[in-house]
Amino acid sequence: MYAEYGLVVFDSTHEAIKTETLAKDNHVHARLIGTPGKIVAGCGLSLRYDLDDTDSLRDLLDKNNVTYKGFYCALRDGLKSSYTIIK
Repeated sequence: MYAEYGLVVFDSTHEAIKTETLAKDNHVHARLIGTPGKIVAGCGLSLRYDLDDTDSLRDLLDKNNVTYKGFYCALRDGLKSSYTIIK
């Protein structure tokens, strides 16, 4: 199974939950998941979202002063996963 999606990684659980609420309120399809072990973060939660929504989600977080560690592109092919930071 192949999947490609975006992740927003946080240092704070509060910011992760705040982001999920903002995303849903603004009709961005997203959900909280456990932060993958390959990504170092201060929080155990990340927001999974459709990659097509990267720019609008980043704008939404910046407008609402949400602090995040980074945006990642996640690729999963079977049991193998890789993560690349999105600049």
